[in-house]
Amino acid sequence: MSLMYLNAVYKCLIGQTYKIITAPANLAVSLVLVKEHLKLDASDASQDSYLTILIKAATKFGENYTKRTFINTTFLTYLSDFCSCIELRKSKVSTISFIKYLKDEVLTTVDTDIYYLTDESGFAHILLADQKTYRTDVDIHAQAVQIQFVAGYGADDSFIPDELKLALLNHIAAMYEKRGDCCKGASNGSMFLPTLSKDAYDQFRIEDIGHGGMRC
Repeated sequence: MSLMYLNAVYKCLIGQTYKIITAPANLAVSLVLVKEHLKLDASDASQDSYLTILIKAATKFGENYTKRTFINTTFLTYLSDFCSCIELRKSKVSTISFIKYLKDEVLTTVDTDIYYLTDESGFAHILLADQKTYRTDVDIHAQAVQIQFVAGYGADDSFIPDELKLALLNHIAAMYEKRGDCCKGASNGSMFLPTLSKDAYDQFRIEDIGHGGMRC
């Protein structure tokens, strides 16, 4: 692996964080579905707040484990400079809202005909269009390039694969049935994770390949 390649990868990953601009509008599994799974009275709202906490906890664990975003979320990420291949470490990316860069401390939007988004089951990539180039006079700044995009299976749980929904439901059920029990070392949301849920998550998990997961 050449030093030039490693430098290019490092430049594309340094300072790359993901800030949520627009949070999901809906839960990854609905309260109605969770109550049905738990055989609870659908008209009884007394536990709705608690069940919502369980749904969010299971969703957070599932997303972190699979490295996928379940419900559409708008993210903003930053790079120190442009690269011919930029990996977005969220999945599944559906839309690039904009790419902007700092020039003389002023943000300028990149024309959409300069680049295109790959359609991949794993992490998506932003590639340069044929015979196109990015500006080379970008300000020297840790977050000189800004990319806003949308990732997720869809706007609500109807777009999530059934296997993932079942994994979430089983995880939620396990936490609900064993609520109050002590589970040492399970503060990361993995408490009482059923084998069926883990097996399902494993089918959707994105595995990193190469340096930092870059496939460019």
